[in-house]
Amino acid sequence: EMFLNGVPWTRQMVRSCSAYVRQDDRLLAHLTVKETLMFVAQLKLPSSFSKEDIEHRVDGVISELGLRHVWDTKIGNEESRGVSGGERRRVSIGIQMLLDPSILFLDEPTSGLDSFTAHSLVETLSKMAQNTRTVLMSIHQPRSDIFELFDLVMILSRGRMVYFGKATEMVPYFTSIGYPCPSLTNPCDYYVDLGTVDPTSDETERETKQTVNKLINNYENLVDQTPREPEELSNLSFPVMSTLNITDQSPGPFRQFSVLFGRCTRNQIEDYMLVLAQFIQALSMSVVVGMIYFRLEKDQQTIRDWFGLMYIIGAMYPYLVILDLIAVYHKERKHLYYELQDGLYGTTPYYFAKVFSEFPLHTFFVVTYTIPVYFLVGFSLDVWVFFRVFALNYLMVYCSRSLAMLSSSLTPTFTMSCFIAQTFFSMYLMSAGFFINLENIFEGLQWVSKVSYLKWGFQGLCQTEISRFNFTCASGDPRQCINTGQQALALYSLNGSSVSDSCLVILASISVYMVLYFIALKFIPQKPHQD
Repeated sequence: EMFLNGVPWTRQMVRSCSAYVRQDDRLLAHLTVKETLMFVAQLKLPSSFSKEDIEHRVDGVISELGLRHVWDTKIGNEESRGVSGGERRRVSIGIQMLLDPSILFLDEPTSGLDSFTAHSLVETLSKMAQNTRTVLMSIHQPRSDIFELFDLVMILSRGRMVYFGKATEMVPYFTSIGYPCPSLTNPCDYYVDLGTVDPTSDETERETKQTVNKLINNYENLVDQTPREPEELSNLSFPVMSTLNITDQSPGPFRQFSVLFGRCTRNQIEDYMLVLAQFIQALSMSVVVGMIYFRLEKDQQTIRDWFGLMYIIGAMYPYLVILDLIAVYHKERKHLYYELQDGLYGTTPYYFAKVFSEFPLHTFFVVTYTIPVYFLVGFSLDVWVFFRVFALNYLMVYCSRSLAMLSSSLTPTFTMSCFIAQTFFSMYLMSAGFFINLENIFEGLQWVSKVSYLKWGFQGLCQTEISRFNFTCASGDPRQCINTGQQALALYSLNGSSVSDSCLVILASISVYMVLYFIALKFIPQKPHQD
């Protein structure tokens, strides 16, 4: 039985005095070391901490982990340069050190690091363990100089103990049971291999199983023969012995929202390449469409061209937005899952922070997309008409964003999220009223057209611009021509609702997608999977 400061352990007690560092680093690439720790500190530390207290705690962690020389360097990733792998691992440890835990668990902290960096990291952990802190870490095949830094060693085989005790007594113990360590051999490597079953062949598997079973039985017999007296491993310092409850002091939802909003905004702005790529995409798409339809005439031959223009304006950019955002959200999903698992913040504050932080850039990109094509094609110079075109574009693009958010939260892989989003988008695209007259859609599938935000956006754009047109008639007989925009709209069955109706239906679609997105975040684990 395990005791904490003489009291039988409980889950709440362990959570309040310990921290866990995962094997993989889940850090936002575009924040600096100090920004990363500051944002997490504001979410982790009790609400009674002032800004000065938080900065003091962060500075202390930076100094303790030897990160002072890179405190203003971005974390980085495969695409952008940043801190080294060892420094990134230290930042991950620093995040868990912010609450100054008495027990620190680490899952293979040296994984993926070169030998020098691994030794330096374990040396830092060893120093931390000398300051009234217990450090427990799993490791595979440590170098001999790393092994020398350990106080206690536990070797496991198939989940059962082969040895547990002081590192300095490990070799004498195995020697006493008939397994001396060969000279010029790393003891840890040798005894870990000794406790491993080799499935290469039936013979080696049988022999190694016998050895492993012997090691396990020898150690269990030793434990049975040893008097079981409580042994104090370390004196823990944590508040569970009093009435203080750390979770009750955690920042509330409003502070979580404020911190997450700042972090999301900062991370978006600092991702220069993504912002630049999305800006160029919006601008180039608008200019290309505007040049293709440059100063389009209003005659009988161009009626279908005008409808094609409205269709492309309402469908092309929203489709590209879906693909871009699913890729972005799946990168963030890895980070989101572990922070939610750690209880760093709640789903509701994250949801609202994510949604509101994206409005400025969303607005900027829609403005970038709308203005060039609007004036290149030669739309009306009426301010009210421009506002309606912008509003419809804004709503259609945001509805695509909402669909991308929902798709990303429903499945753990990028491929499946794209499949879901593209399936719905294709259904909406085909039933928007351009490829087939709305009256001619199969009766059993007309509901798709009624819920298609692309159909309502297409209809709204046509009513905003084309309804005002007068088309010239080369034959001279008005009865043989389509003379007005209203007649053209009737031909496509797009004259049944007003522009305000179109906006309201798209808003309703956005609301449905956003509510479903919130439900998915709340109840579907956002654990990432590789495609």
